[in-house]
Amino acid sequence: MLKLIATDMDGTLLNDAKEMPENTFEIIDQLHRRGIVFAVASGRQHLSLQKLYNEIKDDIMIVAGNGSIIIDKGEIISIETMNFKIVREIVETVEQLQMPNLKVIICGLRSDYMFEDNITSVMPEYLVESHFPIRTIIKTLDDFPKDEQVLQISINDSEFNSQKNIYEQLKHLEGKCHITVSGSEWVDIINAGVNKGTAIKKLQEMLDADPVETMVFGDELNDYEMMQQAYYSYAMENAVPKIKEVSNFTAPSNEDAGVIKILENFLAITK
Repeated sequence: MLKLIATDMDGTLLNDAKEMPENTFEIIDQLHRRGIVFAVASGRQHLSLQKLYNEIKDDIMIVAGNGSIIIDKGEIISIETMNFKIVREIVETVEQLQMPNLKVIICGLRSDYMFEDNITSVMPEYLVESHFPIRTIIKTLDDFPKDEQVLQISINDSEFNSQKNIYEQLKHLEGKCHITVSGSEWVDIINAGVNKGTAIKKLQEMLDADPVETMVFGDELNDYEMMQQAYYSYAMENAVPKIKEVSNFTAPSNEDAGVIKILENFLAITK
């Protein structure tokens, strides 16, 4: 019997319009009543996920920032914060690239921080609102609050070529931090040794669950370690090849509500 189900958000649970299937909360409720923990495991920030799932926050776990923070019933149960020297090195490296298509967001515990001048590309307003609902504009890193904790740095590429424009330019920093491609327009940077897989392992230990009692869904490279942490690992039909290679099963695409279809089938055959 399953004890833990975890799903990525963008490109997995959500369709390309960033919408959840209509019966998502109903399915989560059914899982909750059966004693199965449902976790959202996303590269998005906890502030965004808490807002999106506020209605059912007591029924789910949130793994945000690619595993840098885990929240259970609104309470932080695990947090991994970045050394500010590494944060400064990353930001200065991006600035030196002088690529106006890149925008750096420093994701803190209380707010997300965006630069006013030095990195000037503009993300669509709907993307800013959905991903960074609580945000602070700063001019330079010197304006960053001294008592704030940094969970993740997210870099947006308006040219939709994050692998070449961001990852290839920063991969020399691997070891000091963990750099992962989260989609064609995103690269996320967190502490070295931290990822969705390490977060899922923490949840498994807390729930006394092993991989055979765990189901996960993903589509992008930031899901790679998570897929290896569960026997019931479902790559979305729209997943990148490397995720399909490491997964044991395939789910219909995110545009076809693949996660919900698999869960509906699971609930139907395990009554």
